[in-house]
Amino acid sequence: MLLTFQGFFKEGHFITDTPVKIPEGRKTIVTVLDETANESDEEARQSKLWDEIFEEIKNCDEVLLGEPERIHLRVPEEVDAL
Repeated sequence: MLLTFQGFFKEGHFITDTPVKIPEGRKTIVTVLDETANESDEEARQSKLWDEIFEEIKNCDEVLLGEPERIHLRVPEEVDAL
């Protein structure tokens, strides 16, 4: 069974929003949410990764031979028909 409790850390202790009784010796997992990170941080990280990918492609000296494989992307109507 998995129980989830919300709360906060204060002076090294986890304080729940509501009173909770957890038996001694019970295995627990604590997940800490980083509320300081925001979407612009994630967008900046992804943008940096794409810049690195494009830079690697630009600096690649691999010779490509042959024709690229043709692909067909299905439209929603084709997916619905499956």
